[in-house]
Amino acid sequence: MFYRIVLQGRTAGTVDLATVKREFARVTGIPEDVTERLFADAPQPLKEGIGRADAERIAGTLRAIGATVTVERDLLASLDAVDGGVRELLPLDHRGPPTIAPGPEPDPAPAPPTAAERRRKRLRLYLRLLVGVLLSGALLVAMAPYIEDALSPSTRPVPAAPTKAATPALAETPAAPVALRASLLHGPWRCTDQRTGMSVYQTLGTDGSFTYHGDTFKEGLPTITDANTPSGWELINGRLVFKFANKPPVAYDVGDFNISQLRYGDGHDLDIQCRRP
Repeated sequence: MFYRIVLQGRTAGTVDLATVKREFARVTGIPEDVTERLFADAPQPLKEGIGRADAERIAGTLRAIGATVTVERDLLASLDAVDGGVRELLPLDHRGPPTIAPGPEPDPAPAPPTAAERRRKRLRLYLRLLVGVLLSGALLVAMAPYIEDALSPSTRPVPAAPTKAATPALAETPAAPVALRASLLHGPWRCTDQRTGMSVYQTLGTDGSFTYHGDTFKEGLPTITDANTPSGWELINGRLVFKFANKPPVAYDVGDFNISQLRYGDGHDLDIQCRRP
């Protein structure tokens, strides 16, 4: 017994017809213009004189992409030999009805929602919005400390923080000398800006060099240099002087001082307290 596959020219379910045509051409390898004619002139036989297993396999592939096909007995190919091997040919109309269920029909259109269903849908939407607002508020409260830290301006570097034009120049505002030795300043310091509470690490070299480490101090880490980072330091007349590569030096008055702590500032806003790390 032989079978044939017949294209019915419509889609199964809610699949778009254009999508079905495109997938049909891709799966079968049939050119797009031929595919258009097949769907326009449906029903059309796609494959004839094949076994049932092959027919069902091919039909299953086409139904999977949304095409509606049927598998029918091919009586013309299934005629038994008669009269000494002479085959009787019958018209195409006599090939018989389908013996295997056709592809699924489109689903019926959904019924319009009732008033109660619409109210429940609106209520669910309002509940989701309310829960989202509450969760967002809780998340903002939990993240507030981290957001504040991220938005706070960093002090880079502490010696170059004041940018006011009124900062006294070294030669313009001499200060009374302080009895301290430059050798006591050599080495690393952890300096905290009393205005912001931000701390950074810096090293005053024995050769007058200045090294800025940022907010982390560890031997071997790369140092940070930019236009606002001092390139050197010096103790002149009891005042701590920071030198820069591309701008004039800045001098600060030294307050509390010993081998483990240092305090300096400009006498107005800047107040830096340093300790050994």
